[in-house]
Amino acid sequence: MRQDEFAAEFDRLFADLARRAHHGRFEPNADVYVDRGRIVVHVELAGADAESLRVGIDERHLFIIGARVDRYSSPGSIHQKEIQYGEFVKKLHLPAPVDEDHGSAIYRDGILTITLPLAPHASFPTRRTEIRMVVQRTLA
Repeated sequence: MRQDEFAAEFDRLFADLARRAHHGRFEPNADVYVDRGRIVVHVELAGADAESLRVGIDERHLFIIGARVDRYSSPGSIHQKEIQYGEFVKKLHLPAPVDEDHGSAIYRDGILTITLPLAPHASFPTRRTEIRMVVQRTLA
């Protein structure tokens, strides 16, 4: 994808994200840690489609968007249904500036772990940036 196509797609993503930020079907649980010069985020996403996961930064916030599809629906009547499905948006406040160019993400056992090194400078970015990382789905 060319840089201008990427920029247009990313602007569309954030416009869509802003529109849906309060209208996602559910908001997954997350833990955020600052540890040894990095921010580590664990997001509970059991059953999420790894290819749908997108991570971005907009000033002082980390955004995680994606979808969890209900693959187990039954034609019978529902006795109890607590698991939430559909599109989700998670917006997290960043406690410090990060180096968004060196972020990484791993999706294992239903947990998305995002690692963001702390930035060497003290200012937050003023532009929207998608963290260009591969979300690895591991089975072990």
